[in-house]
Amino acid sequence: MSDTDHDLAALPDIGALPAPTLHRVGELGRSLRIPADWTPIHQSEPADKAYLVLSGHLDVVRDGERVARLGPGSLAGEMGLVDHRLRNARLTTTDPVRVLAWTKEDFARLRRDLPDFDEHVRHVAQDRHRDNAS
Repeated sequence: MSDTDHDLAALPDIGALPAPTLHRVGELGRSLRIPADWTPIHQSEPADKAYLVLSGHLDVVRDGERVARLGPGSLAGEMGLVDHRLRNARLTTTDPVRVLAWTKEDFARLRRDLPDFDEHVRHVAQDRHRDNAS
């Protein structure tokens, strides 16, 4: 088991997925370190990546208002890829963050090839749609 596999297995929610799924999720992702006060996603821009927060926190800011804080185990940026639309919020790191990043193509491949990962993504997207509607 790789270090990334161990990191993924320790995360809330997604860490409960089977070990082979987590291994593939880690294999297709790129580990990135993002400094504090950095904005990896800008509102109204095209969606080109999705992220999984491994450590640290990001604020979700929509139209200038903080609407959520994401931490370890959270998917970020997946909504634009799932819904094929522009980003609906800005993400800004509140402290140094480590993420696993996937290109649009690799994220689609994971969803297509790993039904349990796809189900996890769909549940996250449904929860976010519900939260955005309220």
